[in-house]
Amino acid sequence: MINKDTLDDEILREIASVGGGYGRKIEYCMERMKRIKKALAYLEERMQREKRLPKLSIRLSTSLRKKFNRYKEEALKNRYYLIIYREAIGLTNHRPVYEIYNIEKILEDEP
Repeated sequence: MINKDTLDDEILREIASVGGGYGRKIEYCMERMKRIKKALAYLEERMQREKRLPKLSIRLSTSLRKKFNRYKEEALKNRYYLIIYREAIGLTNHRPVYEIYNIEKILEDEP
């Protein structure tokens, strides 16, 4: 027979694991977005220094912007899922989610 305390602990660990999984995905995407922004800033600076536009830099910049947008969409989607998950377990104050996973701050100077 399963001990009720053990079962309760297991359920709580599972609840935390699912919510934490969304958080890890959001953090991963946000970190990638920050790295891409740095790379794009470097490319922009490099293109302005050059007398002619380097084709490779333009292609790389375009590729990085596409990746940035994919990570942005993924982060926003997972934050939305996290909020739905929180609603499902009875948590209705989502301000901490928006403060911790502040995707909009990264988007302020969107590439």
